[in-house]
Amino acid sequence: SVGRAREVAVRAALGARRGGIVRQLLVESLLLALAGGALGLLLAYWGVDALLALHRDLIPRSHEVGIDLTVLAFTLGVSLVTGVLFGLVPSLQLSRTDLHETLKEGGRAGGAHMRAGFRNALVVFEVAVALVLLVGAGLLVKSFMRLQEVNPGFRPQNLLAMQVSLPPAKYREAAQADAFYAQALENIRHL
Repeated sequence: SVGRAREVAVRAALGARRGGIVRQLLVESLLLALAGGALGLLLAYWGVDALLALHRDLIPRSHEVGIDLTVLAFTLGVSLVTGVLFGLVPSLQLSRTDLHETLKEGGRAGGAHMRAGFRNALVVFEVAVALVLLVGAGLLVKSFMRLQEVNPGFRPQNLLAMQVSLPPAKYREAAQADAFYAQALENIRHL
């Protein structure tokens, strides 16, 4: 938005209304945010496919891993909020700039030093958050790799684990359920 301050000032001087300028900048921001969200979804789709191609047998319930409507709705919502928030604030600031100062050759809008300090602080904050996320992701991957190497204390080959829920209408008493489990265990041992 700082790079476009002169363009916006020229358009305002030529008679463009403030609402029209804000709308145009907001639409541009929304399009960028939605394109970023779509690219993120594409990368997520490819990432899930790559992860499943590499370690399908090692990931429990891998058939359930994927991108569903909840992920799509969340991505759309985050993209829209990001586009509106990061498009509306700069466009409102741009539309309020002093036309005379901005149109001067080499002139800067009033309060530019304060805004430059805020921008610099925002860049530092973004880099810090990105670094924390990057380190966290690296530690998560390293922990996952180490977890794959842990000896569980038994041989997991040829084992089956299951959970059985008995209908309460048929098995009202604990003794009935215990008898069922004992009989099922005995039948399984014979197999």
